[in-house]
Amino acid sequence: MELTMVRCRLLYTLLFIACYVPVSSSEDSNFDQFASEILSFINSTDTYVPPIDNAAFFGNGTDSDVPLDYGTYDFIIVGSGSAGGVLVNRLTELENVTVLLVEAGSEDPLISKILGILSYMQQSSYDWGYYTTPQANSLLAYINKTKPYARGKVLGGSSTLNGAVNTRGSAENYEKWVELGNDGWAYEECLPYFKKMEKADFSVDIDDEFHGFDGPVHVNVPEDTPVLGEELINAFIELGKNEGDYNGADQFAVSRVQTLLDYNTRSGTAHSYLRPILNRTNLVISLESLATKILISDHVATGIEFWKNGTKYTASAEKEVILSAGVINSPQLLMLSGIGPKEELDKHGIDTIADLPVGQNFVDQVYFQGIFYRTNHTFYNNTFMEDLDLWFQNKRPYTDFDTYQLITFYNFNENATNTSDIEVLIAGPPNNGPSIGKSYTNTNYSQAFDVLNTYSDISIDLILLLPKSIGNVRLASADPRDFPLIDPNLFSDPEDLETMYKAIEFLQNLENTTAFDRLGIEPIILDLPDCDADFEKQSKDWWICSLQYLSIASLHGIGTTRMGNESQNSVVSSTLKVHGIKSLRVVDCGIMPHQVSGHPSTPAMMVGEKAADLIKNEYFP
Repeated sequence: MELTMVRCRLLYTLLFIACYVPVSSSEDSNFDQFASEILSFINSTDTYVPPIDNAAFFGNGTDSDVPLDYGTYDFIIVGSGSAGGVLVNRLTELENVTVLLVEAGSEDPLISKILGILSYMQQSSYDWGYYTTPQANSLLAYINKTKPYARGKVLGGSSTLNGAVNTRGSAENYEKWVELGNDGWAYEECLPYFKKMEKADFSVDIDDEFHGFDGPVHVNVPEDTPVLGEELINAFIELGKNEGDYNGADQFAVSRVQTLLDYNTRSGTAHSYLRPILNRTNLVISLESLATKILISDHVATGIEFWKNGTKYTASAEKEVILSAGVINSPQLLMLSGIGPKEELDKHGIDTIADLPVGQNFVDQVYFQGIFYRTNHTFYNNTFMEDLDLWFQNKRPYTDFDTYQLITFYNFNENATNTSDIEVLIAGPPNNGPSIGKSYTNTNYSQAFDVLNTYSDISIDLILLLPKSIGNVRLASADPRDFPLIDPNLFSDPEDLETMYKAIEFLQNLENTTAFDRLGIEPIILDLPDCDADFEKQSKDWWICSLQYLSIASLHGIGTTRMGNESQNSVVSSTLKVHGIKSLRVVDCGIMPHQVSGHPSTPAMMVGEKAADLIKNEYFP
């Protein structure tokens, strides 16, 4: 998902202060060095203060500075994330093609390899430091109704700090793309690219015909949590689910979670696509470089302007400029360059080159964590160093994010289709405990989670996959130093709350299963001050209230540069070319015209693979 709320344990901090006693392979010098670096990074997050803007890229430089020439390349790619990292790899396969990658972040740190403690990445310089605008119908448990909107500012982009859950969505999602005027994007046309990118290392309930086995992205299923994983799957089987492969023939199967994982290591684009090709002589990578403008002459993109270490540079592209800066940064860069809604650009004194709905149609999924149960078992009651040592041996709990036990999908729409609108993830110990509340800035709500037990409790986490609520990404000003304004506009359509409530109502049936009985499960009902004051606990109104207080953006945004045929309602064509501007494409989640029923990071990699072939076929048929 790409990222949920911060879930670090208070125990960690106490362990850092305590004496370190090596265990098992900790006696090995490699592990000692590894652990020391991880602990040092975690400790540094205690005092980290995120930036409030992009001023650091500019140093003492001024807008009037004469730029230095960074050279001429066939292709310039801005951003190395889920799609951009793929493009860099595939285009530089052609030895006579030169590529410049401009990435705002630095190299991916060692800690990014460990999925189980990824929340510390969000508290570091590897995250942009963005916040949402104040929300009217959600984030009510946050002061000012705003919270961080994590985005990766690092090699690999958000694929370096997301939850690495491997989902493709349903075939019907891609048929919807075609219905919206995007020929070539049907699921049967996308499936070869999903298979091309994948190296399926797992064998549990796999539908072989839907998976790839020779690609760069390793997909794995972490080992089961003893007793817990199997019994939870049994509970859903009692409610009518079949066990199977949700990325196979039946998305609605209950499954173990497929994770972008190479043995024990995150398999994002930095690991799978970029590090293996760093020695290619036709590739130049400029890290810690902020692209601030697309250079456009007579409606042709000719290059970019960017800042690095206080110096302004320009680079020229003989064939194309490709934006893969993500659903937030690509629209910002387009608008700063004069491509966007004329009304928005006029407001900031930016001359309009192409009047397009850039930044509009922003749709993010909604994540809710408010359903908790206590088992009669104790799981992973270890020290941090013991858990880190287990990771070193490819064992839970840190081989996946939130120790997810299973995943399954439902459609609660009255006009049921084969497209899911709710994703269910069950998170297990040691990721459920009082520390969950630390993400809520209103202390009345952060304290509500003090009743949880880190080592025995599970949560049923819901993601609203196909929300009707639509937000936007806008400019704060014409100055690239200023962060963009991010408004997911969650729950602005009341139907979204109804869909999530239907899911809560249905999932309470789990309490009546024999599998839950064998686990000795009892519900834990949080005390939510405002909801408790106005409504009877667990009534529909109470649950709707809890959704508005505790739900957050899933960080699965799409649509800000959506593809389509008409410039009135889309930004790029089905070949991802920006309407009205030659030699300019966008290749990232922003081009998706409709949400996928799953996490969009893996589909973004697919988009990168497909875009690479579109480009190769155009220039090198």
